[in-house]
Amino acid sequence: MFVERLLQRLIEGAHEGAWAYGYRGRGLDAEATALATLALTAHERAPRLVHEGLDRLAALQASDGGVPIRDDVPNPRWPTSLALLAWARGGEAFAQPRERAVGYLLRHRGKSFSRTPLFGHDPTLVGWAWVDDTHSWVEPTAWAVAALRATGRAAHERVREGVRVLLDRCLPEGGWNYGNTRVMHHVLRPFPATTGVALVALAGEGRGEEVDRSLAYLREVAPTLRAPLSLGWAVLGLRAWAAAPDEALEWLERCALEPGRRPPDPTHDALLLLAAADQALVADPRREVHDGP
Repeated sequence: MFVERLLQRLIEGAHEGAWAYGYRGRGLDAEATALATLALTAHERAPRLVHEGLDRLAALQASDGGVPIRDDVPNPRWPTSLALLAWARGGEAFAQPRERAVGYLLRHRGKSFSRTPLFGHDPTLVGWAWVDDTHSWVEPTAWAVAALRATGRAAHERVREGVRVLLDRCLPEGGWNYGNTRVMHHVLRPFPATTGVALVALAGEGRGEEVDRSLAYLREVAPTLRAPLSLGWAVLGLRAWAAAPDEALEWLERCALEPGRRPPDPTHDALLLLAAADQALVADPRREVHDGP
């Protein structure tokens, strides 16, 4: 079974409780480490290794609560949301880094600007950016919304505006790309991975036409996908809305075992494992808290 094969590779590919892109051993890449711990947790494997990974992410966290992309690159800090998703599954042992990350996300805002006919989205809405002091885009906004919802802050005004950003950026025929709908009067195309991330973030919201159109897009395109990043997030997006067909496991297995696939990477393995798990990426999204930031 491909799940056991990927789990074993993920466990053996850790170095001192952390993961680096391409399983290259030394160093820590925050995205890879956060997704790897989430995947192992979802399959109830290697709890000690998961704890080490969460500890390594906590050691990487900056004083302002942000989490940089790796241990030797202090900025940008877009992986903060992924680290927060991982810590949300880590229990009370990670309450402090979790709350610091929440504070960081609630303080940081993408830059807005006035409406212009050149672009199809509403640039006055504020979500989250890849890099500080730049415009809001879909993936960092979706990750932040999902992470804050996972810590019980679905009703916070920042999350509510983040949801509005995502709905505003949905393409007319469904799906999302990097974060625009139209440039110079030309409608842009959706990306499977970005669409999956957005649907994960919106799970628990009302199921409007944007969601229905986007689920239809993913159901059509997912069987044709071969890239682990695209297929993993696409299936996660479908699962978030209980819309993944039974054959989704066959798609994931084909992708995992396809001959000639690019060199193994923990991010790819973790996404395929998360997509194969029988649980949502964001647990209890409607649970609210009334203290903290």
